[in-house]
Amino acid sequence: MKKLLLVTFLAAGCLSACGSLHIGPKGEGEYVTAESLIPYDENNLRQVRKDGILAAQKAAVEKVAGIFISSATTVEQAQLVEDKIVSKTAGFIRRSHTQKAYRKGDEWYTQIKAMVLVKNIGDIIKETEAESFSKKATMLITSREMIGEEISLKQDCKQAIYRALKMQPITLINGDNLSQNNLENPNSLLEKARRDGERFVVMADVETKPLPLEALTATVSPFKTYRANANIRVFSTNNFAPVATGSQQQSGLDPLPEIAAQKSISAACEGAAKQLTEDLLSAINSTKTFKLTIKNVNTIERLKLVQDILKKLNVVEDFNLVRYANSSAYFDVFTNISNSYELEAQILRQYNVNFTVDNTTPSAISLVLN
Repeated sequence: MKKLLLVTFLAAGCLSACGSLHIGPKGEGEYVTAESLIPYDENNLRQVRKDGILAAQKAAVEKVAGIFISSATTVEQAQLVEDKIVSKTAGFIRRSHTQKAYRKGDEWYTQIKAMVLVKNIGDIIKETEAESFSKKATMLITSREMIGEEISLKQDCKQAIYRALKMQPITLINGDNLSQNNLENPNSLLEKARRDGERFVVMADVETKPLPLEALTATVSPFKTYRANANIRVFSTNNFAPVATGSQQQSGLDPLPEIAAQKSISAACEGAAKQLTEDLLSAINSTKTFKLTIKNVNTIERLKLVQDILKKLNVVEDFNLVRYANSSAYFDVFTNISNSYELEAQILRQYNVNFTVDNTTPSAISLVLN
């Protein structure tokens, strides 16, 4: 799992909410130490104190909400999280008290310790996922686009791929322009995409050249014709294997050569991209889901350690934190591995010092964090 997207408001929260998080009594919430810095106004100190506490409470809620955000979270869904949770901070704070508050240059520093209702936040995020947005795979789109012997940076092919795939359950991310080395040996590109959280990478190679119209007709015409050849491959970042391919040849006709070239590239790439759909959907839906329980978590730092381990496991396509309470974290793990026992073995093979097996069934794994 990895990122499409950690959203801006959560990133801001990470800057302002740097502290510890501990299990609350009977799992009712999480004690969060959070901070804020706001402009100082010596003429209205009472309001400054109040605003500092509110900003720190918001940072505390953002910190807790952030642990439930998966790599499949879309921008639209993140906005709903912002609207339903972060903008209504007071409804998720059970209690709080100020630990520090003082002037810091031209700013006012506040540190609080607050009990944040983790279950309430987690439930809202899961409802948002279920009601508003289907889970989406994240796919990076890259291309090399050539007009004759010149490289085109207009990204006509990428835009055509987007048009062809935008209705599929895929989050499309604009990637870099490809070099010949990338096309011949894509492993380094795929490895970086895997670290960044992309599940698939599209590699499009398209070239268009002018055709003399006289070779096609017996009459002289002011129109220019370009013929494009597009070849598209989709790779899984899990095992670097190709999961879908498409190729198309199309022409573009226009009085302006650059427009004719653009038309030919767009048509060829869109046609090739449409050929990817069936195999791509098959690859997306090939993953199995297992329940993973991690006991003895206790702190936000240890929870983040577990999440980092899951991100680094090549066999894990994605994961969602479903619930976090009473020192235990409950995940849905998406993987191409056929059974839970094999998944358990893969986890322990790399991270046996971190976990002890509690119990494993055909559909679920329970581990204790050491």
